[in-house]
Amino acid sequence: MPFQGRRKSHMPEIKKLRFVLFIWLTATASICRAIDIKALPEQEKAMLNSTDPWGLAFSDQIARFQTCFGKDGKTDFLIGIQHNLEKIFRNKYWFRGEISGSENGDTVKPLWTATGATASFQVAVLPRTGANDDHYEITVSAPVKTEVYRIEYVKLPASGYPRFSADYWPDPLVPENFADISGTNLAAFLVELKIPRSFDKTLFPCQVTVSNSNGRKVSAVIPVEVVRLKIEPEKYPLVAWFWNNRNLTDLQFREMCLLALSHHLQPLTAPYLQTLWDPGNTGKFDRFFQFLLDNGQEIFEIKKPDGDLYAHLKEKNWLDKCITYSNADEPAEETFAQKNIPYAQEMKEKYPGLKIFLASEYHPQMEKGCDIWLTDLSSSVYDPVNFKIPKKPELWHYYCHLPIRFQMRAPLTLAPNMLIDNAALEHRLALWMSWYYKARGVFIYAGNSWGDIPSDFWQKMDLQAKEYKYPYAGIHNGNGFLVYPPVEKDGKVLPSLRLKILRDGMEDIAIMEAVRKAYGDRTAAKIISPVPDVFMHTHYYDRCPEALLEKMESILKFARGKTK
Repeated sequence: MPFQGRRKSHMPEIKKLRFVLFIWLTATASICRAIDIKALPEQEKAMLNSTDPWGLAFSDQIARFQTCFGKDGKTDFLIGIQHNLEKIFRNKYWFRGEISGSENGDTVKPLWTATGATASFQVAVLPRTGANDDHYEITVSAPVKTEVYRIEYVKLPASGYPRFSADYWPDPLVPENFADISGTNLAAFLVELKIPRSFDKTLFPCQVTVSNSNGRKVSAVIPVEVVRLKIEPEKYPLVAWFWNNRNLTDLQFREMCLLALSHHLQPLTAPYLQTLWDPGNTGKFDRFFQFLLDNGQEIFEIKKPDGDLYAHLKEKNWLDKCITYSNADEPAEETFAQKNIPYAQEMKEKYPGLKIFLASEYHPQMEKGCDIWLTDLSSSVYDPVNFKIPKKPELWHYYCHLPIRFQMRAPLTLAPNMLIDNAALEHRLALWMSWYYKARGVFIYAGNSWGDIPSDFWQKMDLQAKEYKYPYAGIHNGNGFLVYPPVEKDGKVLPSLRLKILRDGMEDIAIMEAVRKAYGDRTAAKIISPVPDVFMHTHYYDRCPEALLEKMESILKFARGKTK
């Protein structure tokens, strides 16, 4: 069953579509008449009067679901294949995607990617209605390195912003290829394919096979189209604060930084660097700094330095890679004039060459208070369509669901953002917008601020219903973290689905820049521009993820045509 979402209209196909629609409605109506409500399991009976997050009645959900299983009633389970811009809710009746019930492997829609990138998709395991509890395992066969994560579900508290109506949301990723399923639940996995920069094939099949405890297998084949491009995702700065929370060991902290860097997210680790700094013995500081450099880091945050640290950074030729945060966060105009500007002047006199960054509304004499200015997309004084970008300070965007001491020109809650209960499209689209509107980099608050994650999180899988305190306010699910604390005390920090989607967004930008570089602005401009195909401005965009995916596919097809 194909994904029921955005579809292009083609007049010559109307008769065909009417015929398909007639068959679909006839089959659905037949199933609806055949459903014995009294025979349904109790969990399904409890859902009889409900709708899914899209607003579809349960009667139509179960009709669609049972249509996929057919009439023989012998099929234990099916698998669904879905791109990663549609968060898969854990209720199996809510799944939308391509369905396979074949042991040999039904072929689904191709996946397009580029050399040096990571292609990914989701797999859902869908037991039949009334199925017994069972254990399932997934295997992947492809001529490239593969990784499989089980997608875990977090129970979220009620929030004050628009979102789909669901209590449990997918986000934590555990590197395991198995799951136990019961009741109305499904199991979801994220499959990643790491395409080497030197990969020489333009097409290969990726076969996914899921088996249950009875040995039954269901497979699907995903054709992967690979376009040869030289991409450099690290060239567009994406940064976030990372702290040594929950008493992480030095090894765990380093591995967390590597995790971020492997997703093109540069960790700003000023407090940790400060603990390593010893002017009498710089070894620990230098080794960690060099460790990050060797793994692709290009921007480092330091606390307000002393003379020794400043001199050391100059001696090592690291000063041009360093930034420091201003003294008053998100200042009102008066505070900016009274505190941030004098502080910046003092810093420039004492430590010339050290850049200052600041999240703030745009104020008069902004260039005197910071070198890098971070703005929210919804700020009352920043409309990217009309805003004239100054030469100084350098413009960056930042994504935090609760900036303060500013006013909005449009609802922040309707612009793309980074929360767990934001649509998956928003995380990737935010980066597209920042790149398109010529922000020189992106800052996200934050990488691992785990205040909303209770100590027993991995036992209960819920976030705390805790409002931010004045002058902040509200509940913002997942604001402040893109990774999760280890399951076990000595385990590894784990990624989130949002981090993976951000990685894809960074690689999208790198692909578009590679096309621009290879074929010139004049040739590439219309091909890579996301306006109007994907969005019109920051608060007006196509909510169906197929718009972005089709745009990316068209860019890759253009690049392939040019390289043939």
